[in-house]
Amino acid sequence: MTNFRLEIDSLNAHNGWMKCWLVLDGKRHQMEATSVFPPFSDVLSFARAIATNSLPHEFRWDEEGHGLKFQALPLGAENLKFHLHINHDGEVVVDADLDRMQVVHGLLESLRSFALDCPGAESEWEFPYFLVENFERDLAQGFPARLETNLVSEVHFVFGHYGGYGGQEQPAIILWVDEWKTLFMPMSDIPRFWWMWFEWIEKIGSGDLPAEAFLHVEDEDNPDRHDDIMFLWDLSDHFLAEAVSDTNLFRMKLDIVSAKPESHTSHVVDKVFNRRQFVGAFTEAFQNFMRTSYRAFLESKENKFDLRILPIGMLIDTLGDL
Repeated sequence: MTNFRLEIDSLNAHNGWMKCWLVLDGKRHQMEATSVFPPFSDVLSFARAIATNSLPHEFRWDEEGHGLKFQALPLGAENLKFHLHINHDGEVVVDADLDRMQVVHGLLESLRSFALDCPGAESEWEFPYFLVENFERDLAQGFPARLETNLVSEVHFVFGHYGGYGGQEQPAIILWVDEWKTLFMPMSDIPRFWWMWFEWIEKIGSGDLPAEAFLHVEDEDNPDRHDDIMFLWDLSDHFLAEAVSDTNLFRMKLDIVSAKPESHTSHVVDKVFNRRQFVGAFTEAFQNFMRTSYRAFLESKENKFDLRILPIGMLIDTLGDL
């Protein structure tokens, strides 16, 4: 049986680049992954399409000007095989009929190892481990149909950084709704943002609704900041939590409000969440961040506001009451 797998050099990423290899019956073909266009969630979606025989399915692995086109083509509704075609800048590197589940399990194993081993997998490479866990759950259950109506959504929080290579490093929050990266929140070392956010989360936990948080950088927040982009863009994140008939749940609405270059509001989220899951997800992510990555921020001495003074105990107590 023809064997296919993906190898990822998870431990040796450098300046946003990582070596990867396609391996077909022992023959290796090198390619590069870039964190500007992280490919790994697309690979997981590709694996899901193959597992469910929801074909044809394709995606582009972008190498910033170069790249690969992955195509999975059907061989019949009940066929245990499919046709895999991969083209790298005009060179056909894979063109073979393969066993669907062999490829699925091979891709899953590579992605699982990457998510566990790679520093920055969940932030820089936009591949948090819960994506693997969700896939494994669905695989074990035979990929049950997902209903798009009357669903309670699930939230995940990932802590990353704001600032380019060699630039200032500031903590940031990445918000995932279900399996979609929804919002990148650069908190910009602004104490007011953090206190407002913690107060908003606590109100959700205590059921003190409606509650809102409006994250907008004011001149007094950072008077020494010289950021040319602020003259071109002026964006704000508006979070609104509202009560629903089931007191265990709440509705979150998220709007991104733009004042420059023109006034515009984008409605990003309008979904129902479980209050305990929402508060618990943030509390767990924040505690883990304090135990791990935040040490590097403290050592850099580039941030004036110390997140260790934030009232995480208040959120833990709130969870105990839910």
